[in-house]
Amino acid sequence: MKRTPVLTLYKKEIMDLLRDKKTIIIMILIPIFLYPAMMLGSLLVMQGIMKESESREYKIAMVQSDVSDKIFAILTDDTDKYEYKFQAVPYTDEEKAREDLKEKKVDLVLVSGDYTTSDSLTKSDKIKEMYNTDDLFKVKCYNLSSNTSSSSAYSYVAEILKAYSGKLRKEAFDKLFDDSEGVLSPVDISVESISTSEQNAGSLIGMILPFILIISILTGAIYPAIDATAGERERGTLETIMTLPVKKSDIMISKFMSVSTIAVFSAFLNLLSMFAMTLYMYKTFDMQNLGFRDFDFKLFIPAFLSLLICLPVFSMFSSAVSLCVCIFAKSFKEANNITSPILIIFMFAAMASVLPNVELSHATAFIPVTNISLLIKSVFSLDYDYHLMLIVLLSNLVYCILLVIIMSTLFSSEEVLFGEGVNGVHLFENYANQKRGQIPSFGDLIFLYVALLLIMVFTSSMLVLKWGLWGSISVQVIILVIPLLYAIYLRCDVKELYSLHLPKITELLGAVFLWVGGFLTNQILINALAKLIPSMVENSDSLNSTIFEAGFVPALIIVGICPAIAEEAAFRGFLFGTLKHRTKIWIAIVVSAAAFGLYHMNFLQFFTGLYMGCFMAYMVYKSRSIATSALFHLLNNSISVIVTFHPELVENIPILGEANPGIGGNIIMFVIGLLLLAAGLLLFGTFKKKA
Repeated sequence: MKRTPVLTLYKKEIMDLLRDKKTIIIMILIPIFLYPAMMLGSLLVMQGIMKESESREYKIAMVQSDVSDKIFAILTDDTDKYEYKFQAVPYTDEEKAREDLKEKKVDLVLVSGDYTTSDSLTKSDKIKEMYNTDDLFKVKCYNLSSNTSSSSAYSYVAEILKAYSGKLRKEAFDKLFDDSEGVLSPVDISVESISTSEQNAGSLIGMILPFILIISILTGAIYPAIDATAGERERGTLETIMTLPVKKSDIMISKFMSVSTIAVFSAFLNLLSMFAMTLYMYKTFDMQNLGFRDFDFKLFIPAFLSLLICLPVFSMFSSAVSLCVCIFAKSFKEANNITSPILIIFMFAAMASVLPNVELSHATAFIPVTNISLLIKSVFSLDYDYHLMLIVLLSNLVYCILLVIIMSTLFSSEEVLFGEGVNGVHLFENYANQKRGQIPSFGDLIFLYVALLLIMVFTSSMLVLKWGLWGSISVQVIILVIPLLYAIYLRCDVKELYSLHLPKITELLGAVFLWVGGFLTNQILINALAKLIPSMVENSDSLNSTIFEAGFVPALIIVGICPAIAEEAAFRGFLFGTLKHRTKIWIAIVVSAAAFGLYHMNFLQFFTGLYMGCFMAYMVYKSRSIATSALFHLLNNSISVIVTFHPELVENIPILGEANPGIGGNIIMFVIGLLLLAAGLLLFGTFKKKA
């Protein structure tokens, strides 16, 4: 049977990767030995620290008083119950004892006194009379909370003295009352966990395992991805491969398949080695306190089967992400630099499993990396929601397919393969050396928008809180000015980059039609998401309360006019203007729309921003005028302000004025929306035949 080019190339890529000893080390040795050793080592270190903490002798500075000897006797008498060891160091000067504590010559300082030294002698006498004993005292502890030994000494001393206090209290109340427990605890509170030992153990595993698995899978994908892209550039073999009589997309797909094979194999090895280490620890160590004793391993079979299905898909997703990033690198060093942020992002998203009250839901099931982390946490807690598990699986498949398409398209671009790469950040060149009329590079895009994101994160909330409405306007000014200044410094052709051409009347009319059609069909999307994920809509807020309270005109300016200028300049101007010159137009449209959706930092608005952003970028592409998308944006944002302040204007409109238009209403709205979209596209000349 004749092999297809992809399979032939795939075999070649696999053999090239496996010839490299570093790949074998990352793929096999690290999963088999390093991560299990880390788990075992961490457990042994924790046990050693706990044993050392409980068995060491702590120096207690006892500032001398009438009761200091009595207190130390209490700390050391009950050796059957407490195994803590204390050494008394007598002091007559409290200040000297505290100075020695600061210098870590002692672990704890105890300053004690009799109750008769209290400021309230009446209170002291009543308490002594009630307890009918002279064994009462007051004590003050000084510890060095930044020092582990001092903190441990305090916790052990406090444990013994609190137990002694409880013993005296019970003896006194036993003399006064028949039911002393009822008097001491008038409200009887008891708790009984109905979680099984399997759930307790699985919950602990589910917090630790996702982070280790996700990072190990990404690590197993990054190095082969670097070797298959930047490595070939550095070795000078990329040009040779490009001359082969095969499609460039076949070459990229074969690279993806080979990197995915390594990542999937690494994932399985990680899973098996961790399972083996868990069994070893279960058989070897006393794990009763952690919930690992007397539970049925068979209950976890569905959890492992779920991982066997989902982890390969996630491994392919990680491989696609790694390749999409590494394809821009020109060397191993550059690839390592640009993959470091990806590793940090994955680490941050993987930590979702240890965050309280963060569970797998319809909203989190769509978030990449986080959904896998929460899925592992969920299944090991024996919580099998197969509907959510299917969403996680399908969403990762969709993301993977989209990334493969983007990756293949990027690999077909000579600008990407043989351009300046990520190192082509022109900001660090002198202004005199900038080429007049140049287009920003991919490096410029990444640098600018990462910097802009950081500026927005650290300043936007502060500006709004400090200056209110003017702060909101300042945020829009930042979004507008920073990319514009960057473009001016690069001596770009601002008119061409930002598409500052006058639109035709028909194009402005087409923008209105596209907005109405997009608005109606977007309502279908929102209604569908509301049915599928109710919490997504409930957590979205269209207008900030501060803006709402300011009145109609300020809200219209801040929500309608400012974003139509600033956000359009940032996303349909600098970003889309760069991408349309650097890659295929459909990639430029989708990427700029996705960035626009992510900018809103809201799960619902991501989808709507992506959907509407595609129309806006397309209009700019067809008309060469950003005015068309600005009009679209102005209308879309302004309608939310108008509806908020004057809901009566839409209440009488059929279908739109109804809270739940039903299936029939949604179909009518969808059909009308499609017709208007078609009319808008017609006015932009979409259906004209090329001459």
